[in-house]
Amino acid sequence: MTGRVLLLHVLREVFPQWDVFVDDRSVWRAVGVVLVSASSAEALADVLVRADPEAARGWTAAEVRGL
Repeated sequence: MTGRVLLLHVLREVFPQWDVFVDDRSVWRAVGVVLVSASSAEALADVLVRADPEAARGWTAAEVRGL
């Protein structure tokens, strides 16, 4: 399992209401209430924790990044 696949799995588990994926240009994206784009999984996690704190189950962005 590659790092990218593992990070996608973790983000999908933490944010089940969001469709998380990496597009053909290696941009990390999440579609939920809004479309979120980021240059890395860490940046996407930061935005998702702020955008949907309920889905993060009370985790901080640092904790999500540390998974």
